[in-house]
Amino acid sequence: MSEPSQKYLDTLTLYYEEEVEGEAYFHALAERFSDPEERRKMTMVGDVETYAYKAVQPLLEKYSLTPRPLDELRSAARNSGLEAEGDYLHFIRKWQVEFPGYIDDFEGLEAMAPAEDVPLLKILTDHEHAAIAFIERELKGDPNCTDPMQHYLDTGTA
Repeated sequence: MSEPSQKYLDTLTLYYEEEVEGEAYFHALAERFSDPEERRKMTMVGDVETYAYKAVQPLLEKYSLTPRPLDELRSAARNSGLEAEGDYLHFIRKWQVEFPGYIDDFEGLEAMAPAEDVPLLKILTDHEHAAIAFIERELKGDPNCTDPMQHYLDTGTA
């Protein structure tokens, strides 16, 4: 087993926290939308975040890392989701631009990780691929746009 750098451990903790926040944020957005399909899709995005942070939770335990309390993370993110302005399509278009950059971040985490941690980190990276595939399909009007996220929730892979 190779020794992890402090940068790796700090980044792992941060990304874990951000996924917890993402879960609460997307679920809060879902509450705001009146259209049942928009609610379902946004809830599913939140569920993908849940899967991602739970996948890397064993790494936090392995290194005895202590993220901020879940209630604290969720509370602030939930409020942010409830207060965010824009409709469903606004967010989908915004994320079409933003989400691809996260792939580089997650791959950067994989690159600095001890080799034995990479399989779990790939699950984290793949959640972003699944979300991006959903967004691209949604913007094209694909009626099966959530299939990439469902595949991820079923397998942990994009």
